[in-house]
Amino acid sequence: MNKFDFILTEDNSVGLFNNEVKDIYHSKYGALTEANQKFIEPSFCFFEKDELNILDICYGIGYNTKAAINTNKNLKIDALEFDEDLILLSPFIKDGIKDNYACISILNNILKFKEPDFIYNFIIEQISKSSIEFFDENMVGFIKFLKEKGYINNPMDGNNSFLHNIYYNYISVNNKYDLKSNNNNDIAINYYIDDARISLKSLNNTYDIVFLDAFSPQKDPTLWTIDFLSLIKQHMNTNSVLVSYSKSTPFRNALHKLNFNVGKTFIDGIDMGTIASLDKNIIINPLNDYDLELLNTRSGITYKDFNLSLSGDEILKNREIEQNNSNLISHTQFLKKYKK
Repeated sequence: MNKFDFILTEDNSVGLFNNEVKDIYHSKYGALTEANQKFIEPSFCFFEKDELNILDICYGIGYNTKAAINTNKNLKIDALEFDEDLILLSPFIKDGIKDNYACISILNNILKFKEPDFIYNFIIEQISKSSIEFFDENMVGFIKFLKEKGYINNPMDGNNSFLHNIYYNYISVNNKYDLKSNNNNDIAINYYIDDARISLKSLNNTYDIVFLDAFSPQKDPTLWTIDFLSLIKQHMNTNSVLVSYSKSTPFRNALHKLNFNVGKTFIDGIDMGTIASLDKNIIINPLNDYDLELLNTRSGITYKDFNLSLSGDEILKNREIEQNNSNLISHTQFLKKYKK
């Protein structure tokens, strides 16, 4: 069984289904659209800053990072991802973005720790397991070109601009118009390949934006616990923002208990995600009375992982025990109360 199944989503970007976790990485309505609507648009005001520090938790195949690069090209990104294969796939997946600036920037940073030969062989293996239709053929041709030319990454040579020059001159001549605008921009991405709980403990940086894009809490709650969110908080300023696709009650309650101002993000008038900041002025759509009362039900009991070391199953089991022993009203009782 392959680890991943590739899925062509409705906006012509490629998403993944993880056969081990049995969960999707991206919505079927569009991997790129989802990144823009659930992560970039809620934090868009931040992208006007000259420099931006981003923490991308559960980088996956890089859609949130790509969408951020497509919005602002003066970024420093710390990307946390458990599975190195996803990182290696990220520059080569067909993503629906009109040019490959973000992909080349990502590849440049991957070349800091993987040789072109290794990357090329890995991508060819993935194509053989699925289909070339899921991959950007220009980017596949680009890594083949670098492999054959014996490319060596030397950050002192300004390699980001160098790689763009090679790509637009020799691989995709139709995109030469992008050259001038790309020459003076650089994207710094640092990859941390481990359990995000371990990686974040080792970092001392502070971030303007935190993308939290882990598997759903019901599938794997390890990165939705009040304890992990407390660790994230230590890496945020008073005017930083955390954005996520999740609108789960225990997640929102954990943020609330950590003294975040918590709000909702909307797509076509529908509550589709969560935004949180220590600055209440940043939150445009705060939780209403109904939402806040819902936090004080058994549904709002938070996931807990005091030492940041429990498995997902242990966290779920402990929460179930706490719910069974709780005197709080159930979600069903709460709904009946509100119907009255």
